Amino acid sequence: MNEQQNSRLSILFIVGVDDEGANVTKAKTFSNIKGTTTDESLLQFTNAIVSLQQYPVADSIRNNQYSIM
Repeated sequence: MNEQQNSRLSILFIVGVDDEGANVTKAKTFSNIKGTTTDESLLQFTNAIVSLQQYPVADSIRNNQYSIM
């Protein structure tokens, strides 16, 4: 059937640097996003959330869920 059900959005924030100089990240995940939500809408949402945070953003990742039955 392969029908898209929901999406999940994870925003990764750079919260520091480890002993080797690599970025340390923390994720904030938003679940139960409608599968019909556009990438542009999620980018606008990400930009709004990022503007309220003290940490810089490393990445924003959309994870789509599909029904396979």
